[in-house]
Amino acid sequence: MLLVFIPSHTVAQTPPLEINIVTGNETGEYYSIAKDLEKLARTKNLDLDIIPTKGALQNVDNVFYYQSVALGITQGDILAFLNTFANKDEEVRRQAESIRVVLPLYKEQVHIITRQYIKSVEQLTGKRVSIGESGSGTSTTAATLIYQLNINPKKLETLDIKRGIDALRKKEIDALFYIVGIPAQVLQEQIFPDDNFHILPLILPSQPDDEFLAKLYSKAVIPAKTYPWQTDKVETLSVQSFLFTVAEENCDRVTPVVKLIRENLSWLKENGDPVWKQVNLKDLSELDSTRTSKCAA
Repeated sequence: MLLVFIPSHTVAQTPPLEINIVTGNETGEYYSIAKDLEKLARTKNLDLDIIPTKGALQNVDNVFYYQSVALGITQGDILAFLNTFANKDEEVRRQAESIRVVLPLYKEQVHIITRQYIKSVEQLTGKRVSIGESGSGTSTTAATLIYQLNINPKKLETLDIKRGIDALRKKEIDALFYIVGIPAQVLQEQIFPDDNFHILPLILPSQPDDEFLAKLYSKAVIPAKTYPWQTDKVETLSVQSFLFTVAEENCDRVTPVVKLIRENLSWLKENGDPVWKQVNLKDLSELDSTRTSKCAA
């Protein structure tokens, strides 16, 4: 006789911890590095849900307003932008005071892409310029630099990067801004040598009143041949990107991601997006402790 034992109860498995993170456009680096984390999280019983957005500025709104969103990725000048306007808007002031850095990520380089006849940023005055999609970090950085460098374009467009490249190719615009870590896959794949585009050099002004810019941006170089269509190295500026949360967030949905990155950074540098190679978690010690999340410890 075959005896079959039927258990009176089954042992329930612990469901994966669900964590939402807002990223950026699906063609951008924020989305790409978040997908790396999503892949890694599956092996650690974490359910990391990646939410595409317009970018850094929208991410600040989403983490602040939606309790279901614990984490986002943004740029250092976005936080400075909010602080600058905090005294003019109570809601913006609350946002600015709430943002907390969880981990520093990588530097994002300013790409100003034009056709060859434009040789300097000063020549963008009177031209048609795309500053990136509304709500993106590119749009905020571009607007900040245009204002601080006294550039007066004829017209500003808010095009995402693929539409911007197409518009530049069709001569509907004269230049576009794109703020991204190098090498940017979309710039490698969507621009060709025959387009005859180049990246404008961008250097901080040396006047005594440039302290605002100097705090936000650091000198950077885009090495020659970073892109198939770029033959020479280009001096430009960079801005730091961060993983962030809000002061009120429960660490239960933040600390697991911090641990995931800290314990697996070597794997991410070896197997993930190339920008992971630029991540230095020691940079966290250089940040203002009052702006650092308690969950980052």
